[in-house]
Amino acid sequence: MADSTTSSVPVGSTGAGGGNTLRITGLNTGLDIDAMVKKMLTADQTKVDKAKQQQQLITWKQEAYKDIITSLKDLQSAYFDVADSANYLLSSSSYSNMAVSSSDSTVVSAKALTNAEVGNYKILVKQTAKVADITGTSISASSGSSTKLLNLGVSTGDVEINLSYKNGDGVEKSTSIEFSVTNSSTLQDLADAIKNQTDGAVTAKFNELTGKFSIQTSDTGSTPSLSIESGTDDLLEAIGMKDSSGNTLYTSNAGQDALFAIKEPNSNDYVVGKNSSNNFTINGITYSISEVNSTNDNIEESNIGESISTTSGDNAVSISVTRDTSKVHDLISNFIDKYNEIVGTLQDKLSEKKDYDYSPLTDSQKSSMSDTDISNWEKKAKQGILRNDSNLQNLLDQLANAFTTPVVDSSGNNVSTLYFGDTGTNAIGIDTSSTYSEGAKISIVDDEKLTDAIANHPDELIKLFTTTSDSTDTTKKFEQSGIFERIDQILDENVGVIGSTLNAAVLTKYANVQEDYSTTGGGGTGTLPDQLYQQQLLVNKLTEIMNDHQTKYYNQFTQLEVAMEKLNAQQSTLSLYLS
Repeated sequence: MADSTTSSVPVGSTGAGGGNTLRITGLNTGLDIDAMVKKMLTADQTKVDKAKQQQQLITWKQEAYKDIITSLKDLQSAYFDVADSANYLLSSSSYSNMAVSSSDSTVVSAKALTNAEVGNYKILVKQTAKVADITGTSISASSGSSTKLLNLGVSTGDVEINLSYKNGDGVEKSTSIEFSVTNSSTLQDLADAIKNQTDGAVTAKFNELTGKFSIQTSDTGSTPSLSIESGTDDLLEAIGMKDSSGNTLYTSNAGQDALFAIKEPNSNDYVVGKNSSNNFTINGITYSISEVNSTNDNIEESNIGESISTTSGDNAVSISVTRDTSKVHDLISNFIDKYNEIVGTLQDKLSEKKDYDYSPLTDSQKSSMSDTDISNWEKKAKQGILRNDSNLQNLLDQLANAFTTPVVDSSGNNVSTLYFGDTGTNAIGIDTSSTYSEGAKISIVDDEKLTDAIANHPDELIKLFTTTSDSTDTTKKFEQSGIFERIDQILDENVGVIGSTLNAAVLTKYANVQEDYSTTGGGGTGTLPDQLYQQQLLVNKLTEIMNDHQTKYYNQFTQLEVAMEKLNAQQSTLSLYLS
């Protein structure tokens, strides 16, 4: 008998199509079975490769989308984040053409609105606005606000403090602060209960420097008032507001208004004023006062609105207000640069032609190439991946319309005299590109007109850029919104609000959200993750078919080997017999 057999040894993945066994075949026929099976599987392998190549194209498209989303998010965070007041394009204060300095900002600081008069101001502060408050005597709270009430002599169980108070609205209210003392209750827990049960109208705190617990109204001014009507004795004693005999120690300090006198530019006199808050705006100047700098007896409520003379004890703070258009100009100019950079990228991607000579590489092709060659090839293969993408084209159209659509009120009238793109006296000096290929790009076409608008028409500029609309109709809301307000809405619709990542915004959802989990594919909305999932199902199916074909072919060749083995054995026996 000939020493020829067919065997299957499970030692790894080799052979055509990549099975999970090592097949030793062709010993009887002399055929290269692996090579033959591989050729027979060529059509199957081509189908698998094409499915994987399509999957790679979708993956590259998803990566390109994510890069664009990141760029748009960066633009959004840089200019439409309310927390970044310096660059927030939707705030009227961002368009103030005034620069303000204070000779002593620890006493008084200031900001100037667009209607403020340029020049030098002086301010005397006789008294600051204060809350109505009740402060207890010093207590032995060695752990500060974390001191437990039990350590201060309060028994466990329910306690109360009955408060009567008014805030800036002048409405008298009474609230019973009910608190359940446990082994872990602290001074801070009591303070939190006072704040929560008065909805923030009254607050409380422990001052670790003075060792005193205090209760106060949230508003400042002469209108607020506060009193303790009654309460649990050991609790009031613990916070320094009663003695051990139950005698009341607390007194209520009434709130007070701020009293001040201001001398404005081109005036020789100080005029007395008052306000319930330490932050107030007068004639376009927003003052923030912190300390007293005058004992002038003429600064009294009886002289409100009247001119007064100064005294030797006055130590006025000087506020200098100058006109400065550079800050606003730079803000708008820098935004345009970043905006155009993103728009340019989008337009390039949409018009980029695909080179059909470069397709995603198969695993077999990569095996014979260097990393550099693979990188260069894939760079070519990625070209045109976003060509004519409908989502991105729609985004560009929206951005272009944001600048070219007039900003009107509910009656259809222009909200601002600064007509965008107009060539009249009050034109803004910004226009969309006249080159078709640059589409939604914008540029400063007349710097003098823009500077004039910033310097002399800031209020009109604010209307043009930041007007908001409360219309529920999508089209009307767009028409009635300012230019930068529109861009903010467009960014929200396409990449989501600031701080959100995975959301239902158009681009973000398309790039990141998988909704198809069906075993056959097609159960989603066609997002890129849906497409990747469907493509993976196809790859799995085609690979399974190829593996089935591979097994069938090997089985057929095995049968041939067995038949040849029998034939060889018969020939060997016959030869032996004849000999």
